[in-house]
Amino acid sequence: MAPKHLETTLSVRVPLRLLAAGATEGPGPAPILIGMHGYGQDAESLLPILLHVAPPGSLVLSLEGPESAYLEGANTSVPKRGFHWGVSTRPDDNRAVHRACVAEAIAWARAHGGDPERVLLFGFSQPCSFNYRLALAPPHGVPFRAIAAICGGIPGEWTSNDAGTGASRETDVMHVSTREDEIYSLDKIAHYRERLAARFRSATHSLYDGGHRVPSASADEVRVFLSAHG
Repeated sequence: MAPKHLETTLSVRVPLRLLAAGATEGPGPAPILIGMHGYGQDAESLLPILLHVAPPGSLVLSLEGPESAYLEGANTSVPKRGFHWGVSTRPDDNRAVHRACVAEAIAWARAHGGDPERVLLFGFSQPCSFNYRLALAPPHGVPFRAIAAICGGIPGEWTSNDAGTGASRETDVMHVSTREDEIYSLDKIAHYRERLAARFRSATHSLYDGGHRVPSASADEVRVFLSAHG
């Protein structure tokens, strides 16, 4: 008789790398800005962008996705690596990884001068939909103050204007898109504002020229938005 096959899922600890600016020892009153880069990027490339839009006096954290991959088109003799937030065909696994990352970042920030009741999220591309979904039930039990999402999507299951949760209805969001984005076309993003407005306290959707990148022209608007909620 052939042996019975069994599949199970185990949990393992993996490193979460972060870069911090404005950290101190012990609890403090600083708003916490947690930034997450796009697929194939890293914490170093995002940190200057975060510092450019952060509210004054913030504790700024640039997280690096715990998953890594070789990037397509890279020279095989000197391969280029990038990081991401999970591309498993089991979406709950990706969401669990993202949730754990944000929870650990908030805990670290709380011990280094940050106020866990003043958390702001910033995401470019891949983590945007994760951040929106996370706001329905924040891992630390406190509504996020605000979310800024740049050239990303909304959760795929948000196909109608359903109401959010008590937590999300205390969160304000800003979504920034670009007109020439090769991943998120104008047709694809057409309903974003109304989907977000149904679930969050307020929702702004701004459009800038450019492709799939953080538009430099949006910096002032994003900075004003985050500062108003920090």
